Amino acid sequence: MAQDLQALRQRYGPRYPVWLTALLMTGSMAMILASTSINVALPAIMDDFSIGRPLAQWLSTGFLASMTAGLLLAAGSQARLGTRSSAQLALGIFILASILALVAEQAWQLIALRIVQGFCAGLLQPLSMVLIFRLFDGPGRGMALGIYGMGVMVAPTLGPSIGGYLIDHFDWHSVFWMPLPMCVVALLGGIWLLPGERQRGAARVDLLAFVLLCVALFALLGALAEAQRFGWGNPRAWVPALLGSVATLAFYLRSRRQAQPLLPLQLWRNPSFRSASWVALVLGMGLYGSTYLLPLFLQTVEGYSAGLAGVMLLPTGFVLGIASFIGGWATDRFSAVVLLVGGLLIFALSMAGLGWVEQGSSFLVLCLWACLGRFGLGLLLPALSTGSMDVLSPEELSQGAGAITFVRQLGGAFGINLLTYFLEWRHLAEGTGTAANAEAFRQTFWLVALLFLLAAVPALGVRRRQFPDPHP
Repeated sequence: MAQDLQALRQRYGPRYPVWLTALLMTGSMAMILASTSINVALPAIMDDFSIGRPLAQWLSTGFLASMTAGLLLAAGSQARLGTRSSAQLALGIFILASILALVAEQAWQLIALRIVQGFCAGLLQPLSMVLIFRLFDGPGRGMALGIYGMGVMVAPTLGPSIGGYLIDHFDWHSVFWMPLPMCVVALLGGIWLLPGERQRGAARVDLLAFVLLCVALFALLGALAEAQRFGWGNPRAWVPALLGSVATLAFYLRSRRQAQPLLPLQLWRNPSFRSASWVALVLGMGLYGSTYLLPLFLQTVEGYSAGLAGVMLLPTGFVLGIASFIGGWATDRFSAVVLLVGGLLIFALSMAGLGWVEQGSSFLVLCLWACLGRFGLGLLLPALSTGSMDVLSPEELSQGAGAITFVRQLGGAFGINLLTYFLEWRHLAEGTGTAANAEAFRQTFWLVALLFLLAAVPALGVRRRQFPDPHP
């Protein structure tokens, strides 16, 4: 069977890049659907397992944290196992974890399976971007990234939409079997379409650095979660915070000394990549944070059911898909800076609008503000991918894809936790009751708007390589 991309191109003809892009989009969408659909299922899971919000939030943040860590093993997995074997192994474990979640009897079992799922998702995400960059060279790359981005950016919105409907008609177990058909399609399609070549003599993965990173991520996230319950003066908050800080410093020092570090710190010496990373961090917070906040806002403030909250988010998914396609088309024709700044400002306006509307506003008004934000996010991803990776050498593409996706997911993992912390803090400061809750959400939306406004400053430093005109 053909092993490398060139042999696969010859075997399947000119339509092969389209088929492979569709397959990559399918696999990525399945992973992200699993990541975000849990948000609308949290109340039902909390009732079923008799757990509170501090423990239940790990179903979301645990997935994102392990996904963030898994991203850094993606390049080594691809090099040593090959793209095909690495992807199929991750998909197979993900499917098994999803099936086991259907029979989980304890909350800790469900959380552990979510962490396993997140790790598998982290292994898969960078592989897709690397293959697209290897498949397309020239102006067509932006369009391919736009098509791929359509799936990646639509999935976080479709997850709560479809999940809310299924929860209303079935139960919370449906969010675990929902992505399984797409996973099976990706698993079977990869047998024929994914390249299988390995890199001989690939460097060993720095397992100690990986352990330090995992300790840092989960300790810091745990500290934020416990601080919400007990305050920073309690050892349950400051002890994991101290442990996470020490592990972060140890990870940084070890990465600096390694010839082949788990996280390639040398990439951030490039000013454009460094600027793109700041944008990616805020983008992750906005994408995952708003997907977490909106269903919660609609259910706790506006009184919507899980299904109706999903219906509210459904149009935003279509807008996001259209905007991603437009963003891919525009990336081939306009400066990445223009698209990044424009997308950031549009999303900031959307969040400010949601913070401005009064409680009890109409379905249409809330939907329009949410759709506006998704349009801004849709413009961001293709321009960010191109602007961050076009400045890298071919040898750095695999590491760069993992690094920029790592930063985006890091923004998502800590974004949800920090926004929840801010939300709870403002809720307590405003008092109790529905009015205080609504005011806390309003201030949280304004905070997100402010962060996106500030992110426009580093976005000005993102510069993409200009391709020569093929038709001079």
